[in-house]
Amino acid sequence: MAKRYGTTGELVGKRVLRDKSTPKKPEAVGRLGKVRHCVFHPNQRRFVGFIVKRPDLLWMFRRKDVFVAYNGYDVIDGRVVVLQKPEATDKGACRALGVDYDDCVLWADLPVISEDGTVYGIVGDVSFDPKTGEVRSLTVSQGATANALLGVKEIPGSMIRGFKRGIGTALAVNGAADEENPVLGAILVGDEVAELAAEGGLAAKAGEATAVVADRARETVEAVKPAVSGATKAAGKAVNAGAYATGRQIKRASGMFSAFKEEYDKARKDD
Repeated sequence: MAKRYGTTGELVGKRVLRDKSTPKKPEAVGRLGKVRHCVFHPNQRRFVGFIVKRPDLLWMFRRKDVFVAYNGYDVIDGRVVVLQKPEATDKGACRALGVDYDDCVLWADLPVISEDGTVYGIVGDVSFDPKTGEVRSLTVSQGATANALLGVKEIPGSMIRGFKRGIGTALAVNGAADEENPVLGAILVGDEVAELAAEGGLAAKAGEATAVVADRARETVEAVKPAVSGATKAAGKAVNAGAYATGRQIKRASGMFSAFKEEYDKARKDD
């Protein structure tokens, strides 16, 4: 199998080229852009591809982003090269993967919440199988300072339940969050995550002498954790009905939030 990356950290920010090879020019490539986001399946623990932001035309006109399937590229000499086949990008990729782009999810920076309501931090690096896209693990970030003091938890795939609508933090729609009718989302994990030890960190290395500093760091983390507000219950029914779609957020579809508002109002009347 051709070489591909196995973590989101390896992909995001990478320069991307498009294969333009011909019989006469077997090594021809063209510049495409940079990896902007990694995209995940709406229901499964599976990485499905990434979004490439293309450079603006003449530094003035924004060009449409390109969705690349997790198996639609090769790494050649350290460079991401998108394949020429139709199922490598955009609609062809979605058909081959069996996913609706509008329903797919961006995991980066979503809160990580256990089934008992404990908030552990936000999604950091995600590891996955390059052959299948199946998520192997994710790291939980609590901010640079807290990570340095307390270490980082790595949650195995078996403990990750997946993306959950209706809990967690307000998600931005078209670049802005609606405080009155928030669309909420989080990565849900099993309660057994509480038993996992954090790796690294000054507190673990220095021992009990740093306990006070560690406690203060935890207090800081608690202060910035995403609030699970009372609006969660009101919005949860509408959100879980499929009113929110990350793909539409990415594509900045103008009608997306109005559709959510209609479903939200219906849910409130039903209650």
